[in-house]
Amino acid sequence: MAASLFLLLAVVFAFTGGNGPWVMIATIVLAAAAGTRLPDLDTPLRLRHRSALTHGILPLAVALLDHRTWPVAAGLGFGIGVHLAADLFPGTMRGYATIKLPLWGAIGVVPSYLWIAINAAANLVGGIVVLERIATQRVVAGALAATGVLGAAYLLRAQGGWPALAMLALLGWLMTR
Repeated sequence: MAASLFLLLAVVFAFTGGNGPWVMIATIVLAAAAGTRLPDLDTPLRLRHRSALTHGILPLAVALLDHRTWPVAAGLGFGIGVHLAADLFPGTMRGYATIKLPLWGAIGVVPSYLWIAINAAANLVGGIVVLERIATQRVVAGALAATGVLGAAYLLRAQGGWPALAMLALLGWLMTR
């Protein structure tokens, strides 16, 4: 339930903390920390594991509904994107590991890989786009550095994290070239 606490703190910062650079960075980092765990709230919420509702771009989209929570949306994009990157490398993609759509059920192996890859990319790109729209270059740099460290720490512990970390590092390197 740490995800819920981090998300709550991020939303409180977004509504009451002002627009100072350190408050914005703290909001983004708290939301990113929440995002690394938020997809797995599907089970306590009585959704099936790997529910499309939590393993997709929906949480980021909901946070975009109010301009004041755009820093939360950016952080959620980074955190959920990192979580989904690790989900691309399960021990085996069947049953428990496949994406479940509400009222439909499991979508199968290949569609699950596609869902996870597309939504991981959409969350990460969405986080970057939102961040660049709301923050100065210094805040962008600080937020990216902090969420990068947070994401790497998460991936070093997560199942499938090492290959995901290597993949994201390669993509990051290619983007900066």
